[in-house]
Amino acid sequence: MGFLLSSSFWFSVLASTTPVMLATLAANIVSQAGIFNLAIEGTMLICALAGVLGSAWTGNLLVGAVAGLFFGILVSFILGYFTLVMRGPMNACGVAINLAATGGTVFVLVLTAGSKITSSALVSKTFPNVKIPGLSAIPFIGKVLSGQNFLTYVGWILVAVTWFLLYKTKLGLNIRAVGENEEAARSAGINVLKTRFISLLFCGVFCALGGMYLSMGSLKSFTAGMVAGRGYLSLAMQAISQGNPVVGFLSSLLYGFSDTITVYLQLYSNLDLKLIDAFPYVFIIVVLTILQVSKSKAEERRAKAA
Repeated sequence: MGFLLSSSFWFSVLASTTPVMLATLAANIVSQAGIFNLAIEGTMLICALAGVLGSAWTGNLLVGAVAGLFFGILVSFILGYFTLVMRGPMNACGVAINLAATGGTVFVLVLTAGSKITSSALVSKTFPNVKIPGLSAIPFIGKVLSGQNFLTYVGWILVAVTWFLLYKTKLGLNIRAVGENEEAARSAGINVLKTRFISLLFCGVFCALGGMYLSMGSLKSFTAGMVAGRGYLSLAMQAISQGNPVVGFLSSLLYGFSDTITVYLQLYSNLDLKLIDAFPYVFIIVVLTILQVSKSKAEERRAKAA
């Protein structure tokens, strides 16, 4: 287990954390508005492909990024229209988007790249890794924090921005008010529908960034099903963080750690591969269970004290 002391291991932890961190931000902001968004998985998948196609067809990274962001917002608004305006069931609509994304991305992939698996036939642009002057010269810490992908640093900034938005602005107060008590918020003059659509807009942006990190950051092409459950995992991270972006980031680090350690266990241990692959999910379940038990006991103590 000596790899736990290596800078390359912790560098990989931060890299693995990035897509889940961004997806968790998406889950955080809509949950604060009272929305349980199952479509994060499918939205990330669509945006991952949109970014690759946009940059491949134009040869321009910025166009690819705009394409990914556009589809992230579009899918979120489609979800909002069918659930908030048409009053469709939120979970069913989320599952429908995920299924459409799974099949639709493969269909588009075949049309554009001639493959059901990967877009490697297309020459797409990627977000660069960024060396931070001065930081990279610091022993160990510099090797961990410097040289990460551009979207990783964007994600760290967005954690702080989202926390400030939710807890220090009028918009954030409105979002939280709508999530806590819709009728009370409406009585206070808050436009509930508009506020929830705004939260979905942010959700779409965060999903887009997370999806594009996978196809244009950590990897250099789109692969069918590449989101691989990270959107669903973000809902678990949201359950841990209870809508707080900073806690969401820390909980995402748990996934990044467990995901990275599986790679090293495959290299340095003789454990069964299926057992190793299950480790991140078992780890998250154990943490969720411990937190839920602790929360229940704390509530019991408060009830007795009252």
